[in-house]
Amino acid sequence: FRPPPNLRETALEKHPNSPMTAKQILEVIQKEGLKETSGTSPLACLNAMLHTNTRVGDGTFFKIPGKSGLYALKVS
Repeated sequence: FRPPPNLRETALEKHPNSPMTAKQILEVIQKEGLKETSGTSPLACLNAMLHTNTRVGDGTFFKIPGKSGLYALKVS
């Protein structure tokens, strides 16, 4: 499971003032039908993608300081 960047952003854009965990982001993606989530571990894949994306300087997401596993969308 690797949703295209626009789908990941859409999930967080639906809740712009609420940092979300990978599980919450996945729930929005599934509930809104933004991406087919078949496979054995969509949550693990999404979590790995978010973790990797927050480590690069120009990533789309950032981790909330002091809050384990919470992510938010960077505002340009």
